[in-house]
Amino acid sequence: MSSRTLRIFTVLSVLLLLGLALVQFYWFRQAYQLEDRDFDQRVTSALRIVCRRMIDYNNRPNSLPLRPVERVSANYYTVQINDQMDPSALEVFLKQEFSRHDLKANFEYGIYDCEQHQIQYGGFVCHTANCDDQKAIKTSFPKVAGQNYYFGVYFPEKRNYVFDQLKSWTISSVGILLVILFFSYALYVIFKQKRLSELQTDFVNNLTHEFKTPLSTILISTDVLSKPNQSSERLASYAGIIRKEALRLKQQVDTVLQTAQSNQQKLQLENLDIHEVIKDLVDRFQPRIQEEHIHITLELKAQPSIIQADLMHLTNALYNLLDNAIKYSSQHPEISIRTEVIKQRVRIDIQDWGIGISKEHQSRIFHKFFRVPTGNVHNVKGFGLGLYYVKTITEAMGGQVAMESVEGQGSCFTLIYPVLN
Repeated sequence: MSSRTLRIFTVLSVLLLLGLALVQFYWFRQAYQLEDRDFDQRVTSALRIVCRRMIDYNNRPNSLPLRPVERVSANYYTVQINDQMDPSALEVFLKQEFSRHDLKANFEYGIYDCEQHQIQYGGFVCHTANCDDQKAIKTSFPKVAGQNYYFGVYFPEKRNYVFDQLKSWTISSVGILLVILFFSYALYVIFKQKRLSELQTDFVNNLTHEFKTPLSTILISTDVLSKPNQSSERLASYAGIIRKEALRLKQQVDTVLQTAQSNQQKLQLENLDIHEVIKDLVDRFQPRIQEEHIHITLELKAQPSIIQADLMHLTNALYNLLDNAIKYSSQHPEISIRTEVIKQRVRIDIQDWGIGISKEHQSRIFHKFFRVPTGNVHNVKGFGLGLYYVKTITEAMGGQVAMESVEGQGSCFTLIYPVLN
């Protein structure tokens, strides 16, 4: 699938899923409003009947108010009975009428005097298994001659009750949400695999080019050497070319093998003096230092400087960092290698003042096969494995890797290991 086709497919799929989610949200909202309206109508109807029954209970059939029920808020109702009140009878009537109207929500009720509007009695009726029927404190109801009362009903869990009536809608909404999450994850995997495929393709192309160039040089040199009557100087020159290209091939093969071994080979950990390892590494670079006019400054201040690591892999990791510092610097590179101990950890900094790395690529610099994009031309050859190897092997040995870089000003790569006293 081409990138353009994949993008079109992704955009259309995202729009479709967003549309589906919006439609589902709209209908769920409509269903909730309908259920809420139905709840209100049933409560109002039940409370009207309770009001009428209380008036009949008081033998005052002609004192029924025109509109006794008022919805004060979404879950609180008052009933202006304006008459004598028997709390026991009121609770019985409320339970009976709410049951007849299929209202199984927990509720609180309170009886108020009509003069000062202060609560005189309260109760709580529980319909679920996980609530306390004694939630409301019941006190003795004061019987005052000529005192009229009204009552209020409060549904503390009304929202949850309404949602419970929409189980099918809730299940379908959760199902759609899961589909969206699954699709999002699938897109993430697809793009990740596509990116990995592109990186692997670039790696294979780069690997082929890197191997083909020295092989072509070797073949040309052998053709020249196979011709008779060659001078000794010319033979030595072409033999030197063959050796140089063969060493280049060996180095490239070693780079690939190092990465493979970093995930498979058992580490041979031993106590090492990091200063001695660094000095030996710099000595190995001496021919290149002289040839390319490289200036390396050593500031080895770590005390103590003993760490536990695999000598071969530690040397390879430091070699990769130093090699990168040289390759990604301008002519006559300036390199600084520093060590110090901070909080019982040895810190090794390899800093250059080269081209640096842009912020947008820094988060992926340690990824396998990743190379900072420079179009189809790479002035610095490589496979995108060096820094991946450094991070993998350092963490396998109990260390950490960090990096700071400013584009155009250089980079500083840091290895951190626990110090051995």
